[in-house]
Amino acid sequence: MPVQPLPARAAQASPPTSTKPPPSPAPPGGERPPPSTPRSLHLHRQEREAFFSLLEDNVVQEFLSMDVCCRISDKYLLAMVLMYFKRAGLPTSEYTRLNLFTALYLANDMEEDEEEHKYQIFPWALGRRWRRLFPRFLRRRDRLWARMSYRAAVSRHCCEEVMAVEPWHWAWRRERPPHHSGATRPQCPPRPSPCLRCSRPPAPQQEEDEGPWAQDAFILLPPCRPSAAPLPDSTTTH
Repeated sequence: MPVQPLPARAAQASPPTSTKPPPSPAPPGGERPPPSTPRSLHLHRQEREAFFSLLEDNVVQEFLSMDVCCRISDKYLLAMVLMYFKRAGLPTSEYTRLNLFTALYLANDMEEDEEEHKYQIFPWALGRRWRRLFPRFLRRRDRLWARMSYRAAVSRHCCEEVMAVEPWHWAWRRERPPHHSGATRPQCPPRPSPCLRCSRPPAPQQEEDEGPWAQDAFILLPPCRPSAAPLPDSTTTH
């Protein structure tokens, strides 16, 4: 009976070779540059166009002109508004004047220490009956906040990413003067000098039911015209 030959010893498996390409050599006379940070913001063209078109609204334009020192609508606060729209997942059909003022008020809540300045937003968003309608406006702000999962903090880097998408737009040139910049803390409250650009006359005598800001804040009302009429407050979540 013929003897079957023994099978050849299987060759020992070699370790798998890496498919990663070798690093490129460093340039002569210097170190390898750090890797670029990937952009985390993705704004669609329709979203950018809808937002910039909203800024061209007549009432929004007059509001921005009123804020001559950009205390409640500088470039960072406007960038936060667009970021809020993105985080809340608003379709471009909801890029409305009322939603812009709502998001801008929330941005002031997050970033600004002086409470009275943001009250200027009320009459522009709600019209001449703003004293009766502002509680509804605050509920609308809370719904927007909830719609973006309460992520209202926006970093400076994120704002700069928003502005870098269209760096030459006029909204990103709304710089706040240095004497209005910086946060104030109650431990050592400074006595600010009057600003020649945005100083206002003392508030006239108002009704008793105006709210807690009536004694300290001067509310600059928008011009009396149909475009400043109160906007409807939807019962759905925005």
